[in-house]
Amino acid sequence: MTTSKRLPIYAQRKKDFLHQLAVKEKEIARIAVFRLLAGLAIAVCIYLSFKDQWFIIAVFGTVFVFAWLVRLHSKLFNEKVITTNLLRINELELASAKGDFSKQETGSAFTDTHHVYAYDLDIFGEGSLFQFINRAATHSGKKQLATRLKNPLTSIDNIVKHQESSKELSECIDLRQKLQAVGMNSLETAESRTQLLDWLQHKPMLPNKNIWRVLLMVIPALTIALVVAAYFSSAFKPFASLLVFSQLVLIGVYFKRTTAFHDYVSRKHTILKQYASLLRVFNLEKYNAAHLRDLSGITHEAEVKITTLASLLTALDARLNFMTNIVVNGLLLYDLQCVYRLEKWREENGEALAGWLDALAEIEVTNSLATYTYNHPHYAFPAFSEVQHIKAEALGHPLLAEDVCVSNDFRAGDPQSVLLITGANMAGKSTFLRTLGIAMVLAYNGAPVCAKSFSCSVMHLRTGMRTADSLKDQQSYFYAELNRLKSITEELRTKKPLLILLDEILKGTNSTDKQAGSMALVKQLIDQPCLALVATHDLALGVLEEKFPEQVKNYHFEPTIENDELSFDYKLKEGIAEKMNATFLMKKMGIIPS
Repeated sequence: MTTSKRLPIYAQRKKDFLHQLAVKEKEIARIAVFRLLAGLAIAVCIYLSFKDQWFIIAVFGTVFVFAWLVRLHSKLFNEKVITTNLLRINELELASAKGDFSKQETGSAFTDTHHVYAYDLDIFGEGSLFQFINRAATHSGKKQLATRLKNPLTSIDNIVKHQESSKELSECIDLRQKLQAVGMNSLETAESRTQLLDWLQHKPMLPNKNIWRVLLMVIPALTIALVVAAYFSSAFKPFASLLVFSQLVLIGVYFKRTTAFHDYVSRKHTILKQYASLLRVFNLEKYNAAHLRDLSGITHEAEVKITTLASLLTALDARLNFMTNIVVNGLLLYDLQCVYRLEKWREENGEALAGWLDALAEIEVTNSLATYTYNHPHYAFPAFSEVQHIKAEALGHPLLAEDVCVSNDFRAGDPQSVLLITGANMAGKSTFLRTLGIAMVLAYNGAPVCAKSFSCSVMHLRTGMRTADSLKDQQSYFYAELNRLKSITEELRTKKPLLILLDEILKGTNSTDKQAGSMALVKQLIDQPCLALVATHDLALGVLEEKFPEQVKNYHFEPTIENDELSFDYKLKEGIAEKMNATFLMKKMGIIPS
């Protein structure tokens, strides 16, 4: 959970935004009154202009004031929305700091029961890592964060760059929350990005750009010139009428194709404006971290180009007004002007659009990890080396409250590469495996981990902890577990460095068969380029340390039974477990006689 050190900061920010919201609401109410008065003034000036033509000047003046007030009202309303979002953000951070992040998005849509570790480690869903760290507001940002959590960075240099960006952005609380607040207005859906990128692949509606450029300049210019001339001389009226009619006929010829074009991109201008607003907020700062500078190098151009595209789409949506449509199409070939400019934009910028949208999503991912960094100033940024190892001091689970989180020192790979963890039910074996797994996911994404110090090498994480059966695939639990183990062993043969976390393997078979299979699997892991942690109730596996002391190390979690009461300290200790609790608990609960 968020460190208690941040509670006063979020409480003060909540108080500040409550005050700002009250001020905005008063300003909006005041402007609304002035706007009403300006509207009445326009009506009075128009009435008086019939008696005195000099009041026409007053009409224009009051219309200008009214328009300015409308613009100001819109600006203040947008600021109110952002302030409301900022208030909401700090309320959520306060709740999270107290251990309640139930109102944060769970990321359940990204759950994959067959992923190589995400399902086992509770990366998505209720009480998940995603719910804990996500601060992305757009669908693209959430999807990119989910992708990163399932496919972390694999280069030490790249990880270190992301560490630097997490550190730098973590200190910019106003910027981070402004990004999140602007993103909260997003109307983006899962299909929005796909539709935009699909539009890039459409065949052009106006393929001969040079010809159309001339036509769209010459025909409207000539038409307007003749209409103006007809105002002064009726001799030009037939020619003006002919050209206006010809433009409407040309618009009619392309009407069906224009409508189909418009339907595909209709109302995308709102989403694009929101993208541009997010980019504008990010571009307000100058950055030192290499990753942030790389993003900034992309986003400055992206902001300009996406704003332009939003304006072009807004212009195309104006054709929905029937009267405007008739007038501007008769004089300017308006529909085709809009299509031409959009297709020209696509031709010039289409290849870059996907990269710009990726950069925007990456900003939200970085913002999420930076907020996580800010919320946990006492967490450690991992150090990395090429030597295969893990070393942790006071390693804890980040999702557990500070007052209940038990930390453990831990090391692997110096020299033992296979660690057997024995212990009773509920003693902490599975939680420890998930603690280490989540630490590795965060470490490989450039985030700090819940530890006093942490160092490791870059490995590919693989788990076998919570294998799911599948009725759809006619696959039993046991067969699904074997498939998971098979995929791990196949990867080992490629000599890819792996970190393997296994919890009570071969649960679906009898104890003798399970022991033999487990023993054989552990022996196979010994000579592979991997680090493996195997949690088990089977104490017989502990003899492997005697046979392979340079490769295998025994650890355990153990309960304490005093005065007929069972308790756990959740501390990892060297050696094999000696106490089990299943029989004790069954007697305690009256399941079997004591």
